[in-house]
Amino acid sequence: MKKKILIIALIGLITISFNSLMAQAQGGGRGGQQEQVDELTETQTKTVNNILSKYDSKSISESDAKAIMEAIRDAKVPGGKGVETAFKNAGFNFEEVRKLAPRPGRPNRN
Repeated sequence: MKKKILIIALIGLITISFNSLMAQAQGGGRGGQQEQVDELTETQTKTVNNILSKYDSKSISESDAKAIMEAIRDAKVPGGKGVETAFKNAGFNFEEVRKLAPRPGRPNRN
């Protein structure tokens, strides 16, 4: 009887461990969503400014928006209020860019 309980407990533990590992492999169980921060570091802000400096804030195309968002993801700049503030300070409308280039695999939030 004790062996059966031990085996069942081990199977449960293995299942929980496997599910946990799978969630981490898929981006921490959050669908690969990147970290969210309220403030960027000075280096991150400079990175965003450098990316945005290549574009005209008054005429962003869909391909421009996709390139901007991809460059920010590739630079591993965290999302959230910090990046939104950096966009605003550089004269860009973050919401408009995001609408033109929703994150891959996520629906466009209007």
